[in-house]
Amino acid sequence: MDQKQPLVTIGIPSYNREALLKRAIDSAIKQDYRNVEIIVSDNASTDGTGNLCRYYASQDGRFKYIRQSKNLGPTANFVEVLKNASGQFFMWLGDDDWIDPAYVSSCVQLLINDPTMVLVSGVSQYYRQGQKIYEGKVFNLLSATWWRRVIVYYAKVADNGMFYGLMKTAQIRKIKMTNTMGGDWHVIANIVSMGKTTMIPEISVHRELGEHTTSYQAITKSLGIAKIQAILPMSSIASSAWMDIVAKGQAYKSRPVWVRVMVGGAVFAVIIFNGGVGYLAAAIRRSLRSSKWLTRAFHAS
Repeated sequence: MDQKQPLVTIGIPSYNREALLKRAIDSAIKQDYRNVEIIVSDNASTDGTGNLCRYYASQDGRFKYIRQSKNLGPTANFVEVLKNASGQFFMWLGDDDWIDPAYVSSCVQLLINDPTMVLVSGVSQYYRQGQKIYEGKVFNLLSATWWRRVIVYYAKVADNGMFYGLMKTAQIRKIKMTNTMGGDWHVIANIVSMGKTTMIPEISVHRELGEHTTSYQAITKSLGIAKIQAILPMSSIASSAWMDIVAKGQAYKSRPVWVRVMVGGAVFAVIIFNGGVGYLAAAIRRSLRSSKWLTRAFHAS
């Protein structure tokens, strides 16, 4: 281990994902950046997760295993790996995801070379049962103005692969992760308000689309929140974003109140507008599929 390199913590919250967790851990261990600390917080799994993690802990001194005595819920478990991090830099990694071997080294280099950067990530690649489905949205937030970065972030965020980027541990610890629809968006928006962020096209975080990300209903069930948030998800996200910017978000508290109110209003409008556009696009796709089915049925008759 090269002690001259800043220590990087890779935090992996996990629950009953023994079959895919090995892939995530291996990708962290095989980073070409050697000074890493890998923390798995096991959310009281009932499968073989414990045995798997104890094996890794016995083989690699960089690996740390934490087992929760009871299930804390996914949000609290994400907080647990951050709470136990020792690194100067930190990143989350999904227990069913994996990262390229140069992911950490590429992100660290940019963060060290440019002190105005607060978050660096790769490009997200999405899979279902091992088959690649699509590539996540790629964008950078390089404005010198904090509120521009926040508004543009909410305008462009969709899959939020940026959440799995590398950040300064001291900064991300200032942010409270809320257990709500879009809570991960609000965490990154807080970080974005602190400085610039960028995505590196040459590296990727590979993300498996599991059962908890297939629908808004599945997300509310996983988070243990009110089902109504799945009925009007964009309204829920827009409302909590406004509240976070105006009143709750730790990163915004030093900003003038009137500026926070204006930025919160702009973000609310952006989320509602994008949600409406997305709903319309989905309706058009359904209509086209229906039209094709009717056309085939007509010609077959």
